[in-house]
Amino acid sequence: MDTFFFTKLKYKLYYFMFLLSERKKEQKETNRVAERFLTYNNYTVFSKLKGKKVKKVLILLPHCIQNYSCPFKITSDIENCKKCGQCVIGDFLNIKSQYPVEVKIATGGTLARKHIKDTKPDLVMAVACKRDLISGIYDAFPVKIIGVFNEIPGEPCVNTTVSINKIYEYLQKIF
Repeated sequence: MDTFFFTKLKYKLYYFMFLLSERKKEQKETNRVAERFLTYNNYTVFSKLKGKKVKKVLILLPHCIQNYSCPFKITSDIENCKKCGQCVIGDFLNIKSQYPVEVKIATGGTLARKHIKDTKPDLVMAVACKRDLISGIYDAFPVKIIGVFNEIPGEPCVNTTVSINKIYEYLQKIF
């Protein structure tokens, strides 16, 4: 069984390897270290949740997941979304109505940390690009964070998306 010290040490090792491997990669390139870190993290978090009741879940989304040209900005309140279907924000409103979760949008790490501090969740499900997600999980340790990489079909930080099926899969494991 992992102790806090060894888990923290593993996080440090993965993060160091990630930083070394990430130096020359483009945003959309595969980073096996990032994928392994996320797999290890999610496995560790889910194993800590086994047999425990999770009452408060915060889903953190990056602002780039909203359609770039949408006039209804959801950074301050996701309820501003009109569910037009041009991005996945409407899907998260549906998730919010089906599960006892809070959904927040973060424009960066500082706002993400503020949302975590204000919400005080039992668990965070975070969606972000590999750099931001790996850094965020590492910085927030020992907060329990399930991570999901966002998908970047075009340029980074514009009109990204996420697998809603993966979100539902994780929510079913949690609840």
